[in-house]
Amino acid sequence: MNGTARRFATGAGWLYGYRWLERLLDFVAIVVLARILAPDDFGLVAIAASVVTIIEGLSALDVNKALIRARDEDRALYDSAWTLSAIRGFASALIMIAIAAFVSDARIAGVLYALALSPILTALSNPRFVMFERDLVYSRLALLTLGARLVAFAVTLVIAVLYRSYWALVLGMLAGSLVGMILSYALRPYLPRFRLARASDIFGFSGWLSLTSIVTTLSMETDKIIVGRLLGVADAGLYFMTQRVGVLPTRELVSPLQRILFPSFSELADDSERLRRVASESINVLGSLSLPAAFGFALVANDFVPLALGDQWLAIVPLLAILVPYLGLRATLSMTLPCVMAQGKTKLLFWVSFVYALVHLPAFIAGTALFGLAGAIWSIVAAGVFYSYLNAWLLKRTLGIGLGEILAQIRRPLAAAAVMVGVVLAAATALPFELFSASGSWLSLAIKIAVGGLVFCGALYSMWRLEGHPPGIEQRLLQLLSR
Repeated sequence: MNGTARRFATGAGWLYGYRWLERLLDFVAIVVLARILAPDDFGLVAIAASVVTIIEGLSALDVNKALIRARDEDRALYDSAWTLSAIRGFASALIMIAIAAFVSDARIAGVLYALALSPILTALSNPRFVMFERDLVYSRLALLTLGARLVAFAVTLVIAVLYRSYWALVLGMLAGSLVGMILSYALRPYLPRFRLARASDIFGFSGWLSLTSIVTTLSMETDKIIVGRLLGVADAGLYFMTQRVGVLPTRELVSPLQRILFPSFSELADDSERLRRVASESINVLGSLSLPAAFGFALVANDFVPLALGDQWLAIVPLLAILVPYLGLRATLSMTLPCVMAQGKTKLLFWVSFVYALVHLPAFIAGTALFGLAGAIWSIVAAGVFYSYLNAWLLKRTLGIGLGEILAQIRRPLAAAAVMVGVVLAAATALPFELFSASGSWLSLAIKIAVGGLVFCGALYSMWRLEGHPPGIEQRLLQLLSR
């Protein structure tokens, strides 16, 4: 194993390790809070948090990705990045305070005033800390992330148990941001200075990314506000929980890989053939992880929701059955963004995001207004199919990876996932007890997980053997186990 591959494997190990611990804390928090707080509480905070995200998205300047791609040690570059971030953070906070003054709902206004601290704390973080991510040293990132998450977890749960108020969510967010900023300096000491000497270099890479972020924010982050406006705060809470739970099975498998792919792809940016080969294989890896997780979760949603969250959230079960399989399919091409960024073709990303926004936002508003929460979810799926086509177009345009090659990479995991679903549904008709009851049960949950997992792995391995051991995740796992 060469040096780059070894660093990738070590970084991936740290990344997956701390992300799973982080998500375990999130999962426990969701389960406890779902039983303490009402959908209205989640809806209020979701709407306010969406306003925060929109404001930050409209002023986006992704300095970290610029620093990773630059691979430059010049102090002026890092000071300029910190200065730009600080200006953006304080400007975002002032805009949030100004908006809060005009919000008619006093509860949402109060949350906005408090969350105005969030962009400031994030902006003042140590710019040098990104060097760990650039060099695939994820042990320090693990310490920072888990430290901040533990504090946020503790603050949120203590306040929720004592006061049963939505302020638990707000103060937990702020506590995590504060600790994250402090740890960024404790783990990598650095004293930034206020200057803009290398600002033009940062804008040169981040300019189109910033425009992309603005378009994406307007398209994707206004959803909770739209649902709250059209359907009410309670439905906004149900929609928030559908999304929060819906991303659990795929995000924790795919997000760590996405994060590590950008610095890894950046190292290969000058070797187009090798980059193409690695990017193509990453589609297979992502599909082999996301597809069974997504389709499997859709099968157990009727058990998971009442058992973990409580009966007050049963309305999201059919929504999850629609959303989660789509998210699994979409995740197979989630390597497109880091791949295109690594090549510096950020202008293409902007235009793809812009075209997608023209389709997604009107479809979401129409679907929500006409058909309620189900219409909102179906509109996401319909627009998402178009987004997957755009990602495929990007891969063809930048690396020459065509649709046939993409389908070839996901053929085995997709077929294995289909076999898994078929066997579980067949078991539901053959067994003498109900596997898909509305109330759910621990027994049906355990049976579906065990049967689904064994069937998927067996089907995937069998197809790989029948195809003559082609390159893919099966080969990688066997090599890893042999070492």
